[in-house]
Amino acid sequence: MLKRIVSTVIAITIVMGMAACSQQNDNGSKNKSAQSASFVLADDVAQPTANIEFKKADTSDSSEFDKGFISSVNGFSVELFKRTAKQELENNSNFLISPESCAIALGMTANGAKGETAEQMKKVLYADTDIGTFNKNFNLILSGIQSYSYRQLRSANSVWVKDVQGKDLTAKFTNTCKEAYNAELFRAPFNDKTVEQINSWVNDKTDKMIPEIIKELSEDDKALLVNCLAFDAKWAKEFEESDTQKGASFTKADGSVVKCDMMSGTAKKYIRDADTTGFIKDYAGGRYAFMALLPNEGTSLSDHIGSLTAEKFTKLYENRLTNEEISVYMPRFKSDYSATLNKTLTDMGIKDAFLDESADFSDMSSDFKLHISKVIHKTHIEVTEGGTKAEAATAVEMVDSAAPPADQTKVVLDRPFAYAIMDTQTGLPVFMGAVCDPSAG
Repeated sequence: MLKRIVSTVIAITIVMGMAACSQQNDNGSKNKSAQSASFVLADDVAQPTANIEFKKADTSDSSEFDKGFISSVNGFSVELFKRTAKQELENNSNFLISPESCAIALGMTANGAKGETAEQMKKVLYADTDIGTFNKNFNLILSGIQSYSYRQLRSANSVWVKDVQGKDLTAKFTNTCKEAYNAELFRAPFNDKTVEQINSWVNDKTDKMIPEIIKELSEDDKALLVNCLAFDAKWAKEFEESDTQKGASFTKADGSVVKCDMMSGTAKKYIRDADTTGFIKDYAGGRYAFMALLPNEGTSLSDHIGSLTAEKFTKLYENRLTNEEISVYMPRFKSDYSATLNKTLTDMGIKDAFLDESADFSDMSSDFKLHISKVIHKTHIEVTEGGTKAEAATAVEMVDSAAPPADQTKVVLDRPFAYAIMDTQTGLPVFMGAVCDPSAG
């Protein structure tokens, strides 16, 4: 039985400027009058609130998704993938990111931004829409995740704030995080016990795939926003383990050859353009699909991804062709990935948010002087035919409305390739990654 699990988490640490830190009392006192109704604290143990409800949307009509939202998130996803790939492919490393996880965590954060900080986050995250529409559409996505009968993707959000006498996050910000993003809201002393609680929360929400997201909390840390995604799905048509070729050859970018277990099976959706061949293989239920992108011979994966645009990625997916049967060969693989995305996001245009002297998160809190300290991203993926191990779906770009020639209905992923796990309802990638060496990990 083929099963696949992908887990990912992103955390944003927001800290006060040093000048403000010297004026505040961080003694962890539990001044009830200063606390927002959104948070509860009991005996140095963080507890979630129960007095604000998630406003679950009606997900029966997928046409409700705003075109500007889809365009914005797709652009953000491809740009984040390209910039991550540029760094990792230089080392011939496998990697996996979740643009959706990043967009959710940064989207929650953007609700607390004002002025130039807000404008920079808008240009990167939701250039073609507004923050209200961005919130509404992610509310639709999160509501759909809860409603989908196959329960293949789970999402969890949380907002943690340090218990400081007389200081709080705004009710507007916390209410939005809860009502639109279903975030659990915690007040905590930000001590060693809090670190344990945060890591325990992440470990639980990622099916124990990511046991630790932070190692410590500094004196300056005042708030933490976390998103977790866990994906677990069977193929609609599974690979047969008896068909897997042991010791198959996979040629790396440097020309060296490694051995791998090459699975073989079929798919019914073919994608091709001038420099890409690939396929789309559905998971059970059809809500999610694996898309694999293989550069043409003579084109490196680095160059191929470097030339990728949001428009091209969208066309590859939308122009997929349906055949009776496409033979596909893909290696079993697994990998873990961890990165701090500060530089990547700064290069993309979110600059002031990371600067203590320039950041404006006054809509998040008028008591704290906040800026982003770290954006941490961790992922795990396994691809096997085993019942408890995860099978990796390959994300493929789709294009070309012409029917593929008969001799090109076989796709063999025996050299570096890119992949994505697509939400077929929105056409957005949930995860995007690349395999440079299936024997690694």
